[in-house]
Amino acid sequence: MIRPLTIMVLAMALVGAPTPAVANERTAEWAAAEQMRGEDLFAAQDFIGAEAAHRAALEVRTREADPRGWAESTASAGAAQSFRGVRGRDATLLESAVSDYRAALEVYTRADTPNEWAEVQNNLATALVWIAQVRGDGSVAELEDAERSFSNVLDVTSPATSPAEAGVVLYNIGTVQERIGDRLSGAAQITRYRQASATYALALDTLRRGGRFSYASDVERRVSPFMNRVSQVD
Repeated sequence: MIRPLTIMVLAMALVGAPTPAVANERTAEWAAAEQMRGEDLFAAQDFIGAEAAHRAALEVRTREADPRGWAESTASAGAAQSFRGVRGRDATLLESAVSDYRAALEVYTRADTPNEWAEVQNNLATALVWIAQVRGDGSVAELEDAERSFSNVLDVTSPATSPAEAGVVLYNIGTVQERIGDRLSGAAQITRYRQASATYALALDTLRRGGRFSYASDVERRVSPFMNRVSQVD
């Protein structure tokens, strides 16, 4: 059974507090208030209500009129769907979340909005891992996509500049590589297991450089038996 991955929920900060709007006025202020209401509902783990609020915000925050607002609310709706999908082991909800994340990434770019881009990449990768887990059909396609998305996160959250955070991402990459190996056989499996072991070692080193000693110790307890087995393979 796959280990839970760290889910970095999309940051949804707004500049200033929204001005209260009349309920039936679909204004930018109303949309901002709906976005914030969705965030509050998400924090309260009302994921259905959170998604509804974010979808409502999209009535005003269109891609044409407000592309970044559209991307924010779209990714936020995806996060709500993703958590529902994980809770209910529902591949359809997780696939919808993936669609929302990929849509948001058409606006968020590494060059212009690196933090948002990295956070959505992380959430996309996590949803893809859970799709593979829920389906359990032996395919590696979603896992390979997840590996690429997690690796993209390191373009922004690098081991050199953000070791505490990058160590978690590296651990997630190693987990994905191990799970890919579980679905392969022969030389291809051994190659993937060796990649995973090397990535785990890098994750542990990076976590310790970032001062996350307790988390590193927990990770080490989880991955050491696997790394020892891999080291004994000819």
